[in-house]
Amino acid sequence: MDVTVRPAVDSDIPALHGLHAAQNDFGGRWFTNPFTGGKEVSFEDLNPAQRWLHGGPWMDPQLLSLHIRRYADAGGAVLVAERAETIVGSIELWPSEEPLPFGRYLDVEMLVAHPPGHEVIERALIDAALREAQARDLRALDIAPLHSGGSEPFLTRLGFLVLTEHRTVHLATDRRPKAPDYSVLNTAPAYADLREFLAVNHREPAGFRVGSLGNAWALGLLKDVSQAFSGLLQVGAFPIGVTGRICMWLPEREAEVDLWVPTKALGNLPWFLTAMSAAIDYVAKHHRIALFRATVAAHLVDSLRALGFEDGDEPDPWLRNHLTARVLSPNRVI
Repeated sequence: MDVTVRPAVDSDIPALHGLHAAQNDFGGRWFTNPFTGGKEVSFEDLNPAQRWLHGGPWMDPQLLSLHIRRYADAGGAVLVAERAETIVGSIELWPSEEPLPFGRYLDVEMLVAHPPGHEVIERALIDAALREAQARDLRALDIAPLHSGGSEPFLTRLGFLVLTEHRTVHLATDRRPKAPDYSVLNTAPAYADLREFLAVNHREPAGFRVGSLGNAWALGLLKDVSQAFSGLLQVGAFPIGVTGRICMWLPEREAEVDLWVPTKALGNLPWFLTAMSAAIDYVAKHHRIALFRATVAAHLVDSLRALGFEDGDEPDPWLRNHLTARVLSPNRVI
């Protein structure tokens, strides 16, 4: 039976919520806090923030409605896959423009199918995403499958190639390096202040991370579980951007730290390590935390271990499909 893909509408929210909630990160079970051994309860007994802990805004109808509205306001697209008038998958697409090597691209923020991993459904959604990118005159469709869905072997068969690879490392607060000299230029930089910087973390597009970590779109519903921070620092000859969030839902408060680096400083490893030390110190001065987490390019992991960071063994690829001038038919049948 054919799969068709179309833009999501408000009346799809109950079905979209059901699609995602059935695949929550804890086997479809619900807890007051699944990360701290909270007791198992029914879905109805949880508030939106507690539901969010099970896999994001898709776990709660109110958060999902706000999420889809934010996507539309920011120029993104949410598409749904239908088979026999039933929603069987969805894909979320976010346009971005960043310094090279990323440039202008359309990112797959989320790819989900029912049943999970159904390649016919996922291919229909990816084909629709390629058409969307081409309609926007974008020549690249990107995805980080570890976070967004899909499998690397399947996406490779569809023409995706690894553009860069990232790893996630951790640092205990009591092991943080000695702080270098730095000054604070701005304690709340806007995304516009960081547009010429390259974000070291690419699990999602840089602009999306600024907005999603701030949770402004959630109308305060997540303020008790996630707290955003930001800063613009001067470290030696170069400024750096620092953004991220405090993960208050974890057993020990953890700071997820993103670094934004001027392109002219790329390749200066000693300066980068000093900049990371400054960022860690800046966050530690303003928040009570037990652990830092950072996602960086794979080649930086060994150097960060010298600063006391641990882990960084799990590959986290960022894939790109380079679009050609070939126009995908909007009537293609899967």
